[in-house]
Amino acid sequence: MKNRDVNRMTKALGLRRKIIGVRFLYFKQEYEKLSVEEYGRKTSYCMMVKHAMEDNCFKAKLENFGCRCALEALGLDEEMECVESGQRYYSLNLYESRAVAKDVTKDISRIKQKIYGVQLGPLEQLEDADVAIFMVNAYQLMRVVQGYTYKWGIPKNLYMAGNQGVCADLTAGPFEKNDMNFSVLCAGTRKMCTWEDDEMGVGLPIQQFEPLTEGIIQTMNYIDYPTQKDQISERLDDPMELGVAVDKNVHYGKLGKPYVRPSVYEQLKNGELE
Repeated sequence: MKNRDVNRMTKALGLRRKIIGVRFLYFKQEYEKLSVEEYGRKTSYCMMVKHAMEDNCFKAKLENFGCRCALEALGLDEEMECVESGQRYYSLNLYESRAVAKDVTKDISRIKQKIYGVQLGPLEQLEDADVAIFMVNAYQLMRVVQGYTYKWGIPKNLYMAGNQGVCADLTAGPFEKNDMNFSVLCAGTRKMCTWEDDEMGVGLPIQQFEPLTEGIIQTMNYIDYPTQKDQISERLDDPMELGVAVDKNVHYGKLGKPYVRPSVYEQLKNGELE
């Protein structure tokens, strides 16, 4: 089922990078038993995410992480004493006062339980993924939000601080809050991973992936304009590949006409007003 939904979401949105999965490995025995290549180097977690989006499947543990914030956000190590007070962020001159820094730190998501390691890779290769992550541009993010609201209403668990964009916003947050989040990322990941300037991220708990895909597709014909629909059709190998045919003759604007009050100009023109 994941293979089908990964393909459907990728083609409906026109994603440039692979959708990946993240699986949390709680115990050393579980980590060692997993017959997947180890990451084998020490980098930031967001670099691991990008490596997975380049069609690589692997596992990583504490020794592979070169970013302290990611270790804490993902539950691989305990927080340093300077974190909860906000002093770490305040010392970087990112916030006006310690009170603001403390408040921001309080709301940055961190997985509370101890985790030994993680597995990352293309989502279709991770049957037991806990979180799905993918990159979007602004238009694609609009469609993701519309697909979400089709299923669940307005998102109520959105949060970001422009810091820890991948480890906290896209991984720890969706897992801890059990809900989708999107992120404008952060300066660190944009520098290290060389994401395009228009790229943002979406993270969600795995059980939301299939219904979100369905919501995006069910709203496609009523929201996307003919130009976008032509692009979607060009990406398809079969007209019914999405489970819904692309229809250029419908749009929610047409369906809504009976519920729109005519303008004064239209009423005068039609002789309805004197």
